[in-house]
Amino acid sequence: MNDVEALAFDVGGSVFDWKSAVRVEIHRRALAAGVEVDADQFADEWRVRMFSILDRVRNGELQRINSDWMHRLALEDIAPNYAQMKLSGGELDAINTVWHRMPVWPEFPDALTRLREHYRVVVLTVLSFASVVDSSKHNGISWDGVLSCEFLERYKPDPESYRQACRLLGLEPVRVMMVATHPLDLAAARSAGLQTAFVRPKFQEPERAGISSKVNTINYNIVAADYTDLADRLCVTETQE
Repeated sequence: MNDVEALAFDVGGSVFDWKSAVRVEIHRRALAAGVEVDADQFADEWRVRMFSILDRVRNGELQRINSDWMHRLALEDIAPNYAQMKLSGGELDAINTVWHRMPVWPEFPDALTRLREHYRVVVLTVLSFASVVDSSKHNGISWDGVLSCEFLERYKPDPESYRQACRLLGLEPVRVMMVATHPLDLAAARSAGLQTAFVRPKFQEPERAGISSKVNTINYNIVAADYTDLADRLCVTETQE
């Protein structure tokens, strides 16, 4: 713990509440169209489909694109499952922008301010640079930097994406702590030599084929109840050094 100089945050689900953003948008559009739609199911299907497209990008089956394009392709794939909404191409484009105005978890802004007083705090995400910038601005929060995998050589959870982030920070992996609510993300970061902090999620992510959501707390340097708890632990540790 004494070696940590920088924190790298996952944001999709970890910091930004993507599910509420999608659910509110779909509920609003269904209400306007006078149809019934399971907005939770829509959000989960969209999320799962996006990650399946990301897997195809990572293995070279699809050309390299950013998450905005991945989400748009995924949205087009699942739209037929909600034919009652009769979504046009323009409407799909508009719905896709929800990833640029995701709300932040309530306790996070204050925790982020505290953490930035002691550490370099950056984003390390598969989400597009623009979606992170826009969602951050939407919530009035600022980072020391945003590392989107669209600019890195590999997408998470490839271990090289974490190592490259450390190189860009000018730090050895052991001096960087990955912070996330996703076990897969943290396991990959740990395999790349980073320290890890698991923040207990606010909601259960949809299950993906072959991906375990099981949490083994012995795998992490820190297990925090929320971001206030995380800041309490990290800022006290830093002060006592």
